[in-house]
Amino acid sequence: MKKLMIAMVCAVLVTCLGNLGCARAARDTTGFALREESVLNAPFQDTWHAVKRVVLDQGYDLYTRDKRGSFVAYTPMKRMLWVQPRRTKFTIDLVEKSPQETAISIESIRQVYGVTLLTHPNWHDRKQADPAPAQALLEGIRAKLSEGLETEGFTEPAPENVETPPAEAPAAEVPAVEVPPAEAPAVDAPPVEAPAVEVPAVEAPAEAVDVIEQSPGSADDHAAAASAPAVN
Repeated sequence: MKKLMIAMVCAVLVTCLGNLGCARAARDTTGFALREESVLNAPFQDTWHAVKRVVLDQGYDLYTRDKRGSFVAYTPMKRMLWVQPRRTKFTIDLVEKSPQETAISIESIRQVYGVTLLTHPNWHDRKQADPAPAQALLEGIRAKLSEGLETEGFTEPAPENVETPPAEAPAAEVPAVEVPPAEAPAVDAPPVEAPAVEVPAVEAPAEAVDVIEQSPGSADDHAAAASAPAVN
């Protein structure tokens, strides 16, 4: 009995270790996903907004949304007791066929969180056996498009008009300019004439002049005397 209990415990441990992936490599997950495809009679932009709205409305976590038409979404993670966490991954691709037609493909695959001797802790793909989640997404997108763009308002709300005050130009800094002192203009002034100074005339000294006193005689007597010959 004791040996039987030991054997059963060992079997349970081996099974648990195998489920946890402690001694095996990562699986080849080729062909594990289920795929739903269709062509929708709606423009590309309307289909893109419809996909985003339906994914959120059905309670999925939208991980990636690309304007070129790619979406990645996950179901909320679930765990039962000590069982590995589980979730479902959805990959949605949109391709514009024409201005009024859009091709859509939805791929779903199960995932479990774990680690092996050859991998890091991460989510690992498992085979999807239930096509219902992908089909429900596709039907929800068709229903959303049939309701029309205006009723649901797929377009994102336009921002409110915000009055932007006019930008004030920064005050320009005027560098200080040193102004040289103003020089008085040169004026050609006529030469100033010195006032005339009156110099008193210097009288030359009177030279000695021999004055010949004339006698009170007549002029004739003087003439006769002058003409008389000299007497030695």
